Amino acid sequence: MVAAHPSADGDALLDWNESPIGPPPLAVKRVVDAADRLHRYPRGLLEEVTALAAAHHGVATDQVLLMAGVDEAIDMTLSLADRAFGLVPGFDGYPDRAAANGKAFHPIPLDADWQPRVGVPAGLGSDDIVYLAQPGNPTGNLLSPAWIDTLRETAGYVFVDETYQEFSSQPGILARTGGPQPGLLVYRSFSKAAGLAGIRLGCLVAEARVIARLEPLRRFMPIDAVSLHAAAGLLEEPAFMTRLAHYVREGRAELCGLLRGSGLFAEVRESETNFVLARPDASVHAALAAVLAEDGVRVRDCSGVGLAGWLRISVGTPEDHDRLGHSLDRLARSHAERAAA
Repeated sequence: MVAAHPSADGDALLDWNESPIGPPPLAVKRVVDAADRLHRYPRGLLEEVTALAAAHHGVATDQVLLMAGVDEAIDMTLSLADRAFGLVPGFDGYPDRAAANGKAFHPIPLDADWQPRVGVPAGLGSDDIVYLAQPGNPTGNLLSPAWIDTLRETAGYVFVDETYQEFSSQPGILARTGGPQPGLLVYRSFSKAAGLAGIRLGCLVAEARVIARLEPLRRFMPIDAVSLHAAAGLLEEPAFMTRLAHYVREGRAELCGLLRGSGLFAEVRESETNFVLARPDASVHAALAAVLAEDGVRVRDCSGVGLAGWLRISVGTPEDHDRLGHSLDRLARSHAERAAA
């Protein structure tokens, strides 16, 4: 397995889905090498990284738009439609950014298996945009490609957020469609499988005419030099993403086994991402939160994103998993002793 990367502050950081093996070495080298040129504007660097990103995704340079993270991608693409639709429970950035932009957001509810309850949502039309995370966040599962295609036949635009795509067992939508298609907007992130969560950078892939419509909405020199150098280094070293994705898939299986083996969880879901969703047994939920906090193991409570009672736990280093396992063992013993008393 690839060497792990320890947490900087001593806690086991299993809450924000960051790289457990650190950043790409070549990205770090490019940033360090460029440090004495930070008094200069990044002349030509945006074009260089755009070309590298286009080549990485197998599309033309005029089909790629770099932007400062998914929030900016949502803000810009909301300009294409009158209303937004999205899954609930789902990524909270979609309704939040719709509200910030004065656009109505219409929820598409999920069923008990976290799949859409309806085919085409009522009222969806050609003036609307649908936001979907594939794989899902926070659910960690995949939506049916056929369902996504049905939406594309009705909506003006469908925004497919593939932030976690590299960890999935299924190919992304561009591989399935053969490239950008009318009404299809695909977002790819540099935060997760690229190991660059510390920079705010992603890219939107779409038809050239749509990119041309969105490009004037960007700020002047919209991406800073540090982020661009880091992305350039990553894209010059694509094998890093392969290594990280392999590490996560192995670690994900180990994490699921650790959680299930503790006996403290009513359900542990299979995942297509770099995190696992787990629902503690109601009898230990409060105690588990306290034990994890005492032991410096950070996980994400999903109550705020519509999954009350669920925890999102990132794949971490072996040391992180050992620390989590120690906490779970400590609670399991305490719980067993109280039950026997």
